[in-house]
Amino acid sequence: MAEGWADHPGGRHHGAHSGLASRSMPTANRFLDFSQNVNPLGPPDGVLDAARNAVTDESGGYPDLGYPELRDALARYFGVSAETVLPTNGGAEALFLAARAASENPGRKAVVLEPTFSEYATAARTAGLEPVHRISRRPEDDFAFDVGVLEDLEDVAAVFLCNPNNPTGDALSRDEVMRVASTVRGAGATLILDEAFADFIPGVSVADGVEGQLCVARSLTKFFAIPGLRLGCLISTRTELAQSFQPSWPVNAPAAAAGTAAARDFEFVERSIATVGRLREDLAQSLGALPGIKVFPGAANFLLVRGPERMPGKLARRGILVRGCEPFRGLGPEFFRVAVRGEEENGRLIEALREEL
Repeated sequence: MAEGWADHPGGRHHGAHSGLASRSMPTANRFLDFSQNVNPLGPPDGVLDAARNAVTDESGGYPDLGYPELRDALARYFGVSAETVLPTNGGAEALFLAARAASENPGRKAVVLEPTFSEYATAARTAGLEPVHRISRRPEDDFAFDVGVLEDLEDVAAVFLCNPNNPTGDALSRDEVMRVASTVRGAGATLILDEAFADFIPGVSVADGVEGQLCVARSLTKFFAIPGLRLGCLISTRTELAQSFQPSWPVNAPAAAAGTAAARDFEFVERSIATVGRLREDLAQSLGALPGIKVFPGAANFLLVRGPERMPGKLARRGILVRGCEPFRGLGPEFFRVAVRGEEENGRLIEALREEL
């Protein structure tokens, strides 16, 4: 845990475990957490009030099974038809539902393009598919995407692609993603595209281009800074099939109310994109100026860093959590990921790193 990550059943690993870190390192009273990637601006105005009001006014009854208000708000936000939007319990559930729907295709394998988010392999196994791990990005190439990994898709039902990719931070253009989708579709498989961080990059999303063999998982928790409320959606032309595998009432009333309010605040969206972009560039320059540190270009609200081994543990003892990346296939103990936070907090990270180098 001192390395800033924790294991979960099924081989999954995540950051954002400051509570667990505090219990395992009792000398630290409270951590400054750079291991979880949420918008440093916090939630839009009114979002938490909407959730609180829903607790008071709507907790006595079940949510509407169709979530019409939430679906309409999300459809306008993503620029898609409401019929293609299926609200989910976080972006993670969207991935699991997409994998289960893709398992109806011919083929018994799911390709996971590493290094990437660990939930994809678990989603594949849960759907009865065998995860096949292929290294698609390498540090010696600055993590440029290798399309050659898609040459052999025999017996493959699904391919998982994260864009922007977690934890490397690189992003394919919309045209590049659509070419990948075409290749996957040509093999009779479904491209499951995780756009959890796409809100930070205008024009990169392909949510408005979904069709039978392309589905998009979105998270509402990272950009709108409400991870504890667990809200996401699957955008697909096969929502009826996906919903048939989903428990009823997957989204509680406070999360639905918060998501509806957040998706309507377009001023917050523009301000977040501009602010996070500036903070990311400033943080990248400060990290790159440190001796023994290499920072890789990022397009979202986090950066991948290469430095001395065991650095996450050293920072944790200083009360700062970063995401140790040793568990990711294709990376190693010298890699760690840092979230983009506010100027003062980013400055504290830089100072702690400077003192440890």
